[in-house]
Amino acid sequence: MGLFSRKPKVVKEIHDGAWGHLVSTHKIDVDTLSKEMRCVEREGTVNGVGKVTFLRVFRPKEAEQKGVVVMGWETFDQHPELILFEGYLTGSNKAYLERKRP
Repeated sequence: MGLFSRKPKVVKEIHDGAWGHLVSTHKIDVDTLSKEMRCVEREGTVNGVGKVTFLRVFRPKEAEQKGVVVMGWETFDQHPELILFEGYLTGSNKAYLERKRP
């Protein structure tokens, strides 16, 4: 394999405005965010906002326990019960995330 043949990571750590939003608005503990929660991302547009990064936040351990291998955004189309928060992050780093389940 060549130096540039790596695939980008599908499952990512929560970052930037999404991190701050989950801590301040949804009162998620920072230890929980860093150790137990991850996200998948997809680029897109929202009317009136322009380009955004859509996020789906989940617990990898829950997916593993249910035998679900997270291959990307579409995994959660088939398993919406695994989504904890869903929303988007704007180019100016403002997050809008909605709680999907406790």
